[in-house]
Amino acid sequence: MAINRLAPPRLRLERIPAAAWAAAALGVLAAALAFTTSAVAAVLMLLAAAAAYWAMREGRRFVIASSDDDQIELVGLAELAPLLEALPDPALLVDSEGRIVGSNAAARRQMHFETRGQFLTSILRHPDVLEAVHAAVREGATRAVEYEMPAQVDRHTRCYVAPVTWGSDRAAMLVFHDQTAKISTERMRADFLANASHELRTPLASLTLLIETLSGPARDNAVDRDRFLEMMQMQADRMRRLIDDLLSLSRIELDEHVPPSDRADIAAVAREVADSVMPVLKERKVTLDVNAPAEPVRVVGERFQLAQVVQNLVDNAVKYTPEGGVVTLEVAASGDREEVSAQAGRRWEGAGRVALLTPAVAANRSYAYVRVEDSGPGVSKQFLPRLGERFFRVERELGNERGGTGLGLAIVKHIINRHRGGFLVESEPGRGSAFAAYVELAEEG
Repeated sequence: MAINRLAPPRLRLERIPAAAWAAAALGVLAAALAFTTSAVAAVLMLLAAAAAYWAMREGRRFVIASSDDDQIELVGLAELAPLLEALPDPALLVDSEGRIVGSNAAARRQMHFETRGQFLTSILRHPDVLEAVHAAVREGATRAVEYEMPAQVDRHTRCYVAPVTWGSDRAAMLVFHDQTAKISTERMRADFLANASHELRTPLASLTLLIETLSGPARDNAVDRDRFLEMMQMQADRMRRLIDDLLSLSRIELDEHVPPSDRADIAAVAREVADSVMPVLKERKVTLDVNAPAEPVRVVGERFQLAQVVQNLVDNAVKYTPEGGVVTLEVAASGDREEVSAQAGRRWEGAGRVALLTPAVAANRSYAYVRVEDSGPGVSKQFLPRLGERFFRVERELGNERGGTGLGLAIVKHIINRHRGGFLVESEPGRGSAFAAYVELAEEG
């Protein structure tokens, strides 16, 4: 991209460097001597013209900072910096030496830098992008580079690199467009179709078989007909739950790259979920012991999704707790990542433990956790790392299918991932299992 100047920049005499003043003085002196010395007049005039041109060029290229900042900075390309602020996407202007001479607020916020004049390689090291910058500056080539930044939630970016000509200066302009939402939508669509077609096949086959039986041998048998209709209702309910969970998981994954900014009282959420599951607890003759502080425990999170987390963890615990058993729901505020991991997920000596999700290390960050314990059969250590996978069910591996969708823990994991939190499990066969999810505490004020 070539940009032409509409008017030369206005010079400020107090900002012209000393070297330029000296060169200008030499030019004036040489011009004066040229009028009195005929033998060397031609040579002196040439020197005067060259010195004056050099002084003018240097006056345009450099300014001296104010007295409280002795740093000398380029202004030629930096004059384009205000134009970058008009771009909605993060944008950088990089000179021929690889230094950042301009950026907009979106770029500084996303790439976590402030100082102008630092090298591009100090904030971005992707080789294809650096090669595109070199080609733009040296060859005037325009390129688009797509790359992925691994993190707790992977980010997909397309970087447009174009050459910029400003007078005699050459530079490259980089504009970064976030592709994460687009790629997540494409993957979500593909995953939904693949998962739905795979998991719906079994109940559909059962329904087909039952319909054929009702149309044939059981048509005139009232007892068999009622039994088969009840089985059809169970398969239809299973399909409904499966579709609901798939849609819920797809919606969560769609926004997983955007962390929530809302505030919610996780203790109040836990008590509301406990009240809502009372009918199920009475039906299964299971006791729910709620241990949550009376005062609010405010966290950074979306209330509806946090309720989904607690609901799925409690439902999972109730399903595996035998009649007369106890499920414990605990909410508490804790410390940093290591402290909350120890407090929420390392209580049973001899139990198997796995961190299904771990947030990035961050300074001055504290967490609150929700821990749900059951008194069920427990899970062997070999299966713990797979908990949270889509459609994974321990009972299926052991040949004891219970009819769940296998998506409850996957939903919990993806919600906590969106909240940039952690997800832990510890379990011991014969004792039970405990799942703990933790998210960032909200700052007071």
